[in-house]
Amino acid sequence: MIESLHIENLGVIAEATLDPGAGLTALTGETGAGKTMAITSLELILGGKADPSKVRAGASMARVEGVFTVARDSPLLPTIDGVGGAYDLEDDRAVIVVSRHIPAKGRKGRSAAFLGGRRVPTSVLRDIARHLVSLHGQSDQIRLATGSQQRRALDAFAGAPVARALEAWRSAYGAYGEAVTALEKFDETSRDQARQRLALQALVGKVDAVEPLPGEDDSLREEAHRLENVESRFLALSQAAAHLAGSDAVETAAIDGLAEAVRALEGLDDGRDAAELASRLRGLEAEVNDIAATLADMAGRAEADPERLSDVYARRQALAELRRDLGMGADEAIRAADEARATLERLGDPQGTRERLREAVDRAEREMEAAGGALHESRAEAARALGRRVEEELAELALSGARFDISVEPAPPAPHGRDAVAFLLASHKGAPLLPLGEAASGGELSRIMLALEVCLAEGSREEHTFLFDEVDAGVGGRAALAVGKRLASLAADRQVIVVTHLPQVAAYAGTQAVVRRQEGEQGASTDVVVVDGEARLAELARMLSGNDSETARAHASELLRLAIVAR
Repeated sequence: MIESLHIENLGVIAEATLDPGAGLTALTGETGAGKTMAITSLELILGGKADPSKVRAGASMARVEGVFTVARDSPLLPTIDGVGGAYDLEDDRAVIVVSRHIPAKGRKGRSAAFLGGRRVPTSVLRDIARHLVSLHGQSDQIRLATGSQQRRALDAFAGAPVARALEAWRSAYGAYGEAVTALEKFDETSRDQARQRLALQALVGKVDAVEPLPGEDDSLREEAHRLENVESRFLALSQAAAHLAGSDAVETAAIDGLAEAVRALEGLDDGRDAAELASRLRGLEAEVNDIAATLADMAGRAEADPERLSDVYARRQALAELRRDLGMGADEAIRAADEARATLERLGDPQGTRERLREAVDRAEREMEAAGGALHESRAEAARALGRRVEEELAELALSGARFDISVEPAPPAPHGRDAVAFLLASHKGAPLLPLGEAASGGELSRIMLALEVCLAEGSREEHTFLFDEVDAGVGGRAALAVGKRLASLAADRQVIVVTHLPQVAAYAGTQAVVRRQEGEQGASTDVVVVDGEARLAELARMLSGNDSETARAHASELLRLAIVAR
């Protein structure tokens, strides 16, 4: 709860301190006195946007400081520990100081936020604000007329059951989105992959049709050259054999000359040298005979083979066409085909892959539908319960003939579910149920919002503070007394602060603080004073009739008495 709120140089307020009570505190004052600045100051320490133009004229900086107390086991304390802030422990309570500094327009520097004495981003204040204060003004009434705000209000009332169902839905919704994205991405890339597979398959098909061998180009070229020159080869081999072994065309053969030389040496009788030379010549004679026989054999086999030459030409033509089609030689084509086969294996079975992805989408959709159905049922049950409770509250707020219903209808899937939530109101007996924004006047909308807050507060922590900025706008007479009574009821075990212009509402407050505007030598200024006794009677009298007459005081006294009895 809020222990105190100190304001310096904000709007018309030079310096003021508000010490709200534990129950219902009414903040009153004449129009233009600065009640709005009290609300603005609280918004600032809860992480609201800083507006330098709101700094009091002539001041260099506006400062707002709030002192809050929370339970010793509050989840806020680890947050403060996490940012290095400090707090005081007093028995079973923790005291937290939150402040905000806003430099005037044209001054250097930016607004600064402090939590437990430690400077923090304003986002940290916004995060803790939901644990400390619920602030409702006329703008909140406008938002109450939208489906998203109504859905959030219903979910807040439902509590854990819807929270669990919503978490399951978000998980299933996210999984479905991922499955759809995976399928769409596959479909987007599958066209490129299909073209790639076709190109690779065409490459492999061309290479497999020819079946080139490594080095085949060179070996075929050599064989073709040999086959093309078979006649000249036969002639050369035959002539070489004839010169060595003799023939009709050769008068003297090398083998004959060697034989004559051997015989000549054998006729000498000069010892070992001649015999050795003769022996060497006989070996040479045998070698020449062997070479001549080999040459003759080669010449015999060097016959024209036109069929083989045709085959070689055809094979070389096939390899040339492969080279022309692929732009690469046979050896490079073999390597490219091997790489293409490996790539095709990696690409796998596209049809099978798509079927698996499609099955994943269908499975995720079924799970999402189941989660959406469970969330819908939880919301529908909560809608029935909240509708009954709001109707009970409306009866207490002088709208006894009103009917309130909450429709939960199917809607396209979204992160928050697949439900469209609508608050429906029949403002009086016999009226048709219409959307809240169409069926409720300003005063009725204020009371409906209050009824909703009372219902939602039933599950909130007792230390939570509710701040209502002119929730009674457009309300008067008996309805104003009903609003005051319900606010007092809400404040029975919670802190409630209401900015009001209605004496019927202020009379129900345990604490009444008046925002007063005063003229002085330094210009107009505003302060906040808690009033009691005669001072409170005087303020209620002013609110009733605009003056502090005896009649107005008598009416104020009676109003206080009735409020005390009603409480």
